[in-house]
Amino acid sequence: MNLKLNNAQLLGRDGLWDVSIADDRIVDIAPHLSVVADRVIDAGGQLLIPGLVDAHMHLDKALLFDRCVAVTGDFNEAMHVTLQAKHSFTVADIQTRARRALKQAIAFGTTAMRSHVEVDPVIQVTGLEALLPLRDEYAWGLTLQLAVFAQEGITNQAGTVDLLQQAMAMGADVVGSAPYVDPDPEQNIRIIFDIAQEFDCDVDFHLDYLDDDSPMLLPFVVSETVRRGWQGRVCVGHMTKLAGLPPAELAAIAPTIQEADLSILALPASDVYIMARKDTHNVRRGVAPIHTLAQLGVNTAFAVNNVQNLFTPFGDGDVLKIATLVAQLLQLGTPAAHQLCLEMATTRAARAIGIHGYGIAPGGIADLVLLNATSVSEAIAAAPPGRMVIKRGQIVAQSKLEQQWFAETAVH
Repeated sequence: MNLKLNNAQLLGRDGLWDVSIADDRIVDIAPHLSVVADRVIDAGGQLLIPGLVDAHMHLDKALLFDRCVAVTGDFNEAMHVTLQAKHSFTVADIQTRARRALKQAIAFGTTAMRSHVEVDPVIQVTGLEALLPLRDEYAWGLTLQLAVFAQEGITNQAGTVDLLQQAMAMGADVVGSAPYVDPDPEQNIRIIFDIAQEFDCDVDFHLDYLDDDSPMLLPFVVSETVRRGWQGRVCVGHMTKLAGLPPAELAAIAPTIQEADLSILALPASDVYIMARKDTHNVRRGVAPIHTLAQLGVNTAFAVNNVQNLFTPFGDGDVLKIATLVAQLLQLGTPAAHQLCLEMATTRAARAIGIHGYGIAPGGIADLVLLNATSVSEAIAAAPPGRMVIKRGQIVAQSKLEQQWFAETAVH
């Protein structure tokens, strides 16, 4: 099927543009295109962006509020209660919750997602058994990567290495861990790289998250990335410790991140909720300075992370709402900064998870979202609910806001 969108605004381009699509590819972009298409959509000056990319999600532990109730609300409780909940996870249970999250994500305009899938002696590979079929089931609307992930540690959890290897052999795409919960974080990191080399896959770490006094692990990940020749294949999420670095130290570390071609993801909905619990006043935000790092040449982005569980009790999986949150937290108020936010929600996030050539350009995959907004700043300001979602040249979802007003009738 051929599709043509007329009179659309595009990121980084002045004026209105036509975009022609044949099958799953963008064919041409110009102010006026005389192309015959099976379907023509008049964008009417609305903003057309690449499909949203959720580069860090946890589908297996999404939507747990029916069984996990916060008492203290802190990280340790979230870890403990979620671990207990995993004892009762089943394939059917995980799939039910994941389907809800995936349908919501597609409706919001997410056309690519990387979901972490926990593997440990409690859950074993049940999460992957649940999510592997959904990778194919929802391919019509979303490209799903599955990153098997050791949440509880590796060196302290007998059998976890074998389980991670088993999960990779089953068909997982990426391997990762949370080294900061392991008593030997550097060995944890080495093991993950060993598995990545064995299966020739990318690596994704939860890294430098908590606001304790432990040294940053980022330099070790950078050195291992370079030593293993894994440049451009490593993504690190959270990185809240970067928020505590003085500007000179942040600028000094940026070139080493570039050398390793690491991508850094902020996960602000979770980071703001969990961080700085001991601060009694002047409470720190604890969000990685991804805007500053972007200016220093590092590929940065942000993602949803968790939805309605003890790690993040809020949210609905909308990456665009996270963009609004990022702009507020990092005080990004200019149109240029808003464009950066949209890039971090789309093309930069795609690069972070190894999707290259993503974006609105001739020859590119036609993953697009038409937003009910007439400027970049309007899109960031309010995350408009009106959206048309296109996956590989096919319209797969459309959302509209319906409002009604009922005038008060005076009683005489």
